[in-house]
Amino acid sequence: MNLPKISIVTPSYNQGDFLERTIQSVLSQSYPNFEYIILDNKSTDKSIEIIKKYKEKLTYWISESDRGQSDAINKGFNIATGELLCWINSDDVLFQNTLRQVAKAYQKNPDVDIITGNIVYIDEADRIIKCIRVPRQRWFFYHYNVGYFCAPAVFFKKELFWKVGGLNINLHYSMDIDLWHKFRLANAKVCHIKAYLGGFRIHSMSKTAKLRKNRKIFENPETTIVRRKYIPNVSKITIRFFRYLYNFWQIFNLNYAQAWVELRRFKGKTWQEIFGPRL
Repeated sequence: MNLPKISIVTPSYNQGDFLERTIQSVLSQSYPNFEYIILDNKSTDKSIEIIKKYKEKLTYWISESDRGQSDAINKGFNIATGELLCWINSDDVLFQNTLRQVAKAYQKNPDVDIITGNIVYIDEADRIIKCIRVPRQRWFFYHYNVGYFCAPAVFFKKELFWKVGGLNINLHYSMDIDLWHKFRLANAKVCHIKAYLGGFRIHSMSKTAKLRKNRKIFENPETTIVRRKYIPNVSKITIRFFRYLYNFWQIFNLNYAQAWVELRRFKGKTWQEIFGPRL
């Protein structure tokens, strides 16, 4: 069977402290059939200099004004020629052999639309700070805004992405949640890989970190808008119930326990030490 072509897109804007590690983690993949596209939003730091350093190895890159992260990703996927798509933010990383594992799963399950995997949270110094093991994705939970997929450990068919209209460029925090809901409504088939596929970076300048400063909020305002759009008649009490149910399910299937054991083993070490390669 032919190896599926995988297109990776990175939206870039003033993440020069982390961008090179992102680029290296993609370009170091041993998988032979992938393309890498970077869309930069006229960064004013060292990002463009870093991109130019690797331009000969990139399929395409440009630095031009856009309407934000969602717009840049849509533009990248519009250029992409791969059968499978993935975006990786300019501060996150892919682990060694991730693309090979995704392609292998896709070849075994050619009827699936989405391939997901586990993920770790990493800090500014690349140290592992949390392990996230997810169950085989069940749209049952996601119907109640629980159990999100987490980029960059999400790959999906290009056909599916454009069938549902791509990312909503008016969203800047919860565009991924909006996309997963559209996938759910399209009855997309999901295949879950039990391996860790990538690292999601938590640092002081990330949008996620800024939102987490206020832990008292039920959810960020943009997520509330998305939730009310797709599940308008579900109360916060109901969603809290399903959050507890999801946590119970994670305890029951031992994902929380296994992730805790792995974090004890990984904590203090960098993702390169555990998942390679040494960049």
